[in-house]
This record gives sequence, structure tokens and C-alpha cells, in this order.
Amino acid sequence: MTIELRLSNVDPPASEPKRTIYRDIVNLPDPVKLGLTIRYFNYDDVGLYMQITGSATGYTFGTVNLGLLASGANKYINLDELASRAKPTVAQLPNGEMSENITLTLKGYTDAGYTTLKWTFDRIVTVAWINSADAAFTVDFLDNFDDGTVDGWAVANEADAYNVATISVATDYVLSTPTSCKMTQAGSAVGRARLYKSFNTSSRTIQYAIFDIRLDVAWDYASNWVAEKYIEIQKDAGATLLIHLGKAHDTVNSNYVPIKKWIRLVVPITPSSTVELRIVVDAYYYLIANHCWQYLWLDDFKIISK
Repeated sequence: MTIELRLSNVDPPASEPKRTIYRDIVNLPDPVKLGLTIRYFNYDDVGLYMQITGSATGYTFGTVNLGLLASGANKYINLDELASRAKPTVAQLPNGEMSENITLTLKGYTDAGYTTLKWTFDRIVTVAWINSADAAFTVDFLDNFDDGTVDGWAVANEADAYNVATISVATDYVLSTPTSCKMTQAGSAVGRARLYKSFNTSSRTIQYAIFDIRLDVAWDYASNWVAEKYIEIQKDAGATLLIHLGKAHDTVNSNYVPIKKWIRLVVPITPSSTVELRIVVDAYYYLIANHCWQYLWLDDFKIISK
């Protein structure tokens, strides 16, 4: 194997764990877009120009030129809107669920013009669709913040003691009126914060947590800037990783995750347990402390089961 594509943080030579992308059709646009974070490797003796695309029935995939990857190196990249497909219909999800496979194809070229192909690597990934509004599911928790409270969610800094994280209800960006939950962090250098809450899950066998999230950044001096690096869904005090989007923290003035739009993240969770669900966001703040901000909005969060 001379190039490889992974969707996890598990390092070779360990086997890549089975990866499933969970999606909820409720209130999604039509067509729906697919974005994901990949990690790609070059084991060749020379640098290669890497490219990613994909294929699946009913999907339209883009092709992204990833640039030169040195021999022995690997990188993460978040691919926003890599693919699209018609939104599945309710009828296509009997009992509220449906699965399909997509193939992600990594290619390694020897030239910057992407004309001399040397290696190809395919990774098959399962996309599991759910309809959270289906009668087969019970809504165990719904936090829409429309009672004017934050519904028991809390915030904490994860890096740099000088940073300040706060939580409030907000009206500036919402999915269901009149309010959403908003986390604000002001800081400098490493701006990592989490929004979190504990839940007691039901005994029903299948459980999903559904997060609708929006990110943004701001600063108030011309010489300042702040850039979002990654967002993660974690569980419990051990910070078990469930979803990672973006790249590792660095000091480059580039956002590595989508900002200024709502994104949906869906994760399976364990029945009959107490689970703390965490949304962790990481940003780099440049220059004057507490004059740069990152924001996270959460609305219509729910846990469903059947």
C-alpha cells in the first residue's frame, strides 16, 4: 500500500475501523450536500500530488486537488460539499432508516498538472440515513431553547486560562424561533472551548444524538484575526471522540471548518447509560487578548431512540 485514505484518527498499521456517516433528512435542503474530513497518507519514496473524488449511485462528486504531499507525510483536510445527491424521500426510509455505500477515491500523481497517475486507493464508506420524524422513533430529549433558557447546557474553556467562555440564549441565528443557544469565547492564542450536557438515555436499542450547529468568528482591531481549526463531538470526561471535522490547531489565518452556515452532525449513543455529550471548538486567536471571538450556536438538539 503506497497511498492511503482514512476517516479516523487511528494510525497505520492498525486497521481502519468501520466508518459510518449518519444523516437525518428532517428539514434538510434538496439536494443535500456531503462534507467530511479525510486523512491521507503518502508511503511512496517521492512526493506525490494528491487528488480526492468519489462515486456512488445517485451522487454527484467533485474532484479536489490536494497539492503536493511529501514522502512519508500525512495530512487532514475538511472537504465541504464534496458531493451532492437528491434528498431521500420518507418512503425510501422504511421504519425511519436506510443505508447506502459511497466510494471515496484517493489518487497520487507524480506531476503538478495531475496527468501522470501513479497510485489509486479506494475507501468504501457507509452513509446511514435516518428520518428523526418517523413514528418508529421516540424523541427522548429536545432542546430548542425556546423557553428562554439554555436547557441545562454549560460551557468551559479547554485551553488558555485567560480566555473567557460564556453561554446565553440568542435571537441572531435560530432554526426554530424565537431563540437558540449561543456559546461565545473571547481570548488569545489557543481558543478551545466546549459546550456540554449530561443525559440519561433510555433502554431502547437504537439511539442517535442530532446536533444542528453554526460557527462564526469576529475581531475588533484591524490587526487582529481569528480562524476556526476544528469542531469535535465527544462524550464523557475521557473525551471519547465521536466526530472530528477540520485540522489540528495551527497559527495559519485559514478556517478549516465551515463557518457562517448551519451544519448537522449525527452520532449513535449507548442505551441505558449516563452520557455527557460535548461540542468542542478550537480556534487560533491572533494578537490582542479578548478582542477576538469565536461563536457556536446550537438549536433543535435532540436524542431519538427506537
